[in-house]
Amino acid sequence: MVNNIEKNWKHFSVKGKIIAIIGSTGILGRQYVKYLTKHGATVIIGDINLESCQELHLECKKKGGKTKAIEVDNTSEESLINFFLKIKKEFGRCDVLINNAQIKPEGFYDPFESYRKNTLMQVIDGNLVGVTIACREACKIYLKQNGGVIVNISSVYGLVAPDQRLYDDVKNIYNTKNIFSSPVSYALSKAGVIQLTRYLASYYREKNIRINCLTPGGVYDNHDTKFSERYAYRTTVGRMAEKDEYNGAILFLCSDASSYMSGANLVIDGGWSAL
Repeated sequence: MVNNIEKNWKHFSVKGKIIAIIGSTGILGRQYVKYLTKHGATVIIGDINLESCQELHLECKKKGGKTKAIEVDNTSEESLINFFLKIKKEFGRCDVLINNAQIKPEGFYDPFESYRKNTLMQVIDGNLVGVTIACREACKIYLKQNGGVIVNISSVYGLVAPDQRLYDDVKNIYNTKNIFSSPVSYALSKAGVIQLTRYLASYYREKNIRINCLTPGGVYDNHDTKFSERYAYRTTVGRMAEKDEYNGAILFLCSDASSYMSGANLVIDGGWSAL
């Protein structure tokens, strides 16, 4: 019995894998970095703020984790190209890419009636176009090394419409100057990530390149009680997610446990989209 359990667990192993994460220092990105290094992966910590990347690198290093901090701007094609060139030069390969970055430029929370084209394009550029370019550069490496994995991070709001009633009279903890809401730019860009995943899975068929999507629900981030209670009511689980509750899904998608999975969208939203 023990031998069978150990044999099956090996499918979930990421030990020795080179895993690049773009968007590493946010509430979920940090969790992915720590969890994957804990399980033996070497993680490239990629984000726009190099200082934050280096701080996370040192934090992981103290616990024996193997990481490398590399600055990357998801809105810059040149920066994304250089990111993968540095990975290839340092490690000779890349086994997994996790696209976790998102941007919130000025005007991100503006109401639809006054939403500016410039803001809309900035969000789509960072949340969708940048993800596309990152996938392109990763797949160049994957084709030469005969395989690789991509995990794109979407959102439940890329799958279903947000319930804007949750935000009525709620303080915006991310930007106190704006009324709290879920903006159109976020919905459009995250919906695009899901379709990009399907497109690439079809495009790279039979190339040993697997591309899947993780669609998380809302994560508790010191939201006020009113918002948290409203959100909880809209789920079947009855609460928002804790920040470490997507780690198991990330491990599954990065490992050989998901070897027969490509073009899929793994929805983990506490039952939000079931209602």
